[in-house]
Formats: sequence, C-alpha cells, structure tokens
Amino acid sequence: MVRVAKALGMMILFVAVLILSLISYVSLRKDSLFTSSKYYMGGPRIMFHAGFRWVHLVTGLAFSCAPRVITSNSLNLPLLQGKSLKWKFNKTAFYQHRKDIFNYIDITKNFSLTKNSVQVGQLMHFDYSSHKYVFSISNNFKSLLPDISPILNNHCGPEIDQPYIYLRKKTNLTTFNPSILERYYNNLLTIQDRNNFFLNLKKLEGAILWIPVFFLHTSATVTRTLVDFFVEHKSQLKVKLAWPGNIMHDVNKYWKTKKLSPKRLSTGILMYTLAYAMCDEIHLYGFWPFGWDPNTGKDLPYHYYDKKGTKFTTKWQETHQLPSEFKLLYKLHREGVTKLSLTHCTA
Repeated sequence: MVRVAKALGMMILFVAVLILSLISYVSLRKDSLFTSSKYYMGGPRIMFHAGFRWVHLVTGLAFSCAPRVITSNSLNLPLLQGKSLKWKFNKTAFYQHRKDIFNYIDITKNFSLTKNSVQVGQLMHFDYSSHKYVFSISNNFKSLLPDISPILNNHCGPEIDQPYIYLRKKTNLTTFNPSILERYYNNLLTIQDRNNFFLNLKKLEGAILWIPVFFLHTSATVTRTLVDFFVEHKSQLKVKLAWPGNIMHDVNKYWKTKKLSPKRLSTGILMYTLAYAMCDEIHLYGFWPFGWDPNTGKDLPYHYYDKKGTKFTTKWQETHQLPSEFKLLYKLHREGVTKLSLTHCTA
C-alpha cells in the first residue's frame, strides 16, 4: 500500500508539473505576442485586484497569506505529503530580503493613508486605471482614516515604536476586496444585505480591515457605499480600518527585479510583500495555483470565499502569473526566508 501511495503521489506531481509547464509556456507566448511593438498600443496593461484563495493574515510572528509558486525542479513530494523538511529559519537571508524590498517600497508610509496625508477635496487616482479617473476625498472618508500609520519605523521587532503601533502579537489583518460588497452583499441595497454585512463584520472585532480602494476606478462607487456604511456604524463596529493609497507602482517595480511582471500581481503576493514591514518571521498557508487540493485531490474554487460548487477558473491567466509567484515563494522557502505550508493544519 505504501508503494502504491508513493506511486500515486509521483503521478499527481508529474501531472501538476506538466500542466504548469504548459501554462507557463502559453503565458510566455501570449505576453511576447501582445507586448511586441507590432501589437502593443500602449496604455495600462494591469487590470483588477482580487485575492487568489487567500483568507487572512495573522500579523506578528506568523503571516497567513495566499497562493503561488511551482516548477518541475522546485516542488517536491515531501512538501505535498506533509513530511518534515526540517525547515530552518534563515534570519540573515530574511533581513536581507526585507532590506531589498525597503529599497523599493516605503511600506510603513504606504500601508494606509492617514488623516494628515490627505485633504478633503483632494483627487486620488487609481493604480490600474487611466489617469483620467479620480476619486475625491470626502469628509466621511477622511474621518475613517487612522490618525497615524498602523505601522511605524521600518518593521516590527525591537525597533518598533511601541506606544503607537497597533499591529501587535496576534493581530488579525484581513484584506477586503471592494468587489465583495457587490458580489455578495448586493451593494447594501436592502436591510437584509446590510444586516448580513454588519453581522459578518462583527465577527472580525479587533481585526484590522485592509481595504485597497485605489487600484481600479470600478471600485469608486462601491467605496462610497462602504464609507457611508462605516460612518453610520462606526460606534458599533470594533474593527480598525486601513486604506492604502497608490502603492502598486513601487510594489510592481520591486517584483520586476525578480523576473515577475504580470499585468497585475495577486493579492497574496502583495500582502506577503507588506508582511515584511510587520513580521520578524513569515509563514504562508494556502499558496497553491491549481484547482485541486494537493492533499486530497478534491476540487478547489478559485477564491476561498466562492460559493460551494463554484468551478476553478483559469481566467487568472489574463492578469496573474500564479505559477511564477509560487515558484518564487518556494525558492524562498528552500532558502529559509519564508516557510511555505501546503498541508492541512492540525486541529
């Protein structure tokens, strides 16, 4: 039985690698075709911001993030089968990686807008939309901004300014894609929709809700609805809000140095990048770019919050490079920079 199980595992791995190689080849061919001078006409090539099977992160010593990394010589059977790889944290490599990121991105400054960083009436642009689209900062929006940045100095740890930091120990940091309001809460158009949203937010009491509203102009209307709701229930909800500004230019610039330049980075790799400003060690869970569970073989949805029965889609190929992200993260895992877990957590 053991030999049969091992043989089956090897077959699954072989099929995964074969599929991944094909996807990567097609993606490369597509990119080379449409970015050549003959076909590419200029203008923004990045599209929508959405998570890929990314639930939430726990900030402090462990970060829980989303999907990525794979290649024929980078993914091995022990990781999939839950066997001990004797992973050892490489503190020196971790801090070097953090230093490299900070050379491109001022994470502490851009993690969230603050009351002092914007003015009422100021026009904000969107990272992935034409410059003609703007969002005017309202009194209500500004009232929801934190007085100071959620993270000060360059990172958590001994150097952190303890009186002001509110990302401590096991704080729950959850990213909220504005599109969820439209997809699952009917834009809060009915009393029932509003009640459902309110009750779900109550479950996040004590958490920080990180809301990227300046990625695409299509989020503008939803953002206004969201702002009005939070202002109305501000005294009843005990969630802290973080509203990042225009951060993607610098984030994209950094990952291009790692040969990762999709039309748009996934939410998971974005949050992983931000984690370096908040954590002294990062553990990743759920980073997996396929539509099947590597432990059970059962089907998986594209987003963790998709309704039961939702089929996995490969539409992400139009904007993301999930296999390439997965490959990079697994490389960091082997170097001891980040711990990547693909097995089920123990109860």
